[in-house]
Amino acid sequence: MNSADAVGAIQATTPVTVAAAAGMATGDGVAVEATIDDVRLSIPTDAADGIELGEKIQIGLPFAAQAGDATASSIAGVVVYDNHNGSSTVPVITEDGILQIHTVIANADAPQRYDYPIDPPAGASLVQSPDGVVAVVTANGAPLTVFGDAWAKDANGDPVPTHYEVNGNTLTQVVETTEKTAFPVVADPSTGVYSYNCVLQNGSSYFLQPGTALNTCKGSYLQKYINGTKVQTIALTGYGTPANPQAFGTPECYIAIGVGVATVYGPGWLVRFLSGAIGYVASQGLPNITACRG
Repeated sequence: MNSADAVGAIQATTPVTVAAAAGMATGDGVAVEATIDDVRLSIPTDAADGIELGEKIQIGLPFAAQAGDATASSIAGVVVYDNHNGSSTVPVITEDGILQIHTVIANADAPQRYDYPIDPPAGASLVQSPDGVVAVVTANGAPLTVFGDAWAKDANGDPVPTHYEVNGNTLTQVVETTEKTAFPVVADPSTGVYSYNCVLQNGSSYFLQPGTALNTCKGSYLQKYINGTKVQTIALTGYGTPANPQAFGTPECYIAIGVGVATVYGPGWLVRFLSGAIGYVASQGLPNITACRG
C-alpha cells in the first residue's frame, strides 16, 4: 500500500486526526517533529530509531527492522512507513499534543499483532490497570504517558475486535480480522504529552486516557502531569462537577462550570460558585491548563 492509500484510509476513518496534524517536516534523521509545552515529539526517518516523546520515553514501531524509511504524504507533517507485509504505520502528532500511531492493514495476509516496544527511563515501567488502561509510570506511580483504548475499524466503518497485551515493556495491539472484514483496516494506539489523574473522594485514583473529556473526572482533584512531573492540581467542587467543554481560564469556561453546577444544585448556587471559581483561578493559576481534553 502506497502512502496516498494509507493516508486516504485514515482520512476515511478518522478525518479529524489528519486535519489536526501539527508536526513539521525536518531533516537529519528526523522526518517530523513538534514541540508542545516545551515537550519535543519527533518521528524518525528510519523506523528503527523509534518515536521520541519528550526526553524520557521512546516508542518503538511495529516491524521497524524491515520497514522502509518514512515517506512524505500529501498532508504536511504526516509520513508513512511501509512494513512490507501488507501493513503500514502512520504516526500523527496532533495540535492538542496527542500522538496517534495508526496501523493501516491492507489485506487478510497482513499480521494481526503489532508490537510497540517502550523504552522508559530507569525505574519506570509499562503497566496495565485492572480496567485495561495502559500507562508508563515512574517508580512512585506518576504517569509519564497514558495510552488510549485499543480500537480498529474496517473500510465500512465497522469496529474490528482488538485489544492490548502488555509483556514487559512491550505494548502489543492485537487486531482480529476475519474473512468478513472489509479492508483496509485502521487501528490506532494513542498517547499524549499531557497525562491526567483523577483522584476520587475515597483517595483512589485513575488515569484519564488521551482525548478524554476532563469533565468525566467526578472526584476531589484533577492532577495534570507533563513528562511525569505534576504541574498542576485542581480542586473539584460539586462532587467533581466542574470541568468544562471550552478552555480553563476563560469566561466561557467559568460560565460552563457555573451552569454545570447550577444544573446539579439549582440556580441559587450560580453566583456563589462563579465568585469562588474566579477567585480560585486568580490565586491558583488555573489558566495554565489550556484545554479541557487530555
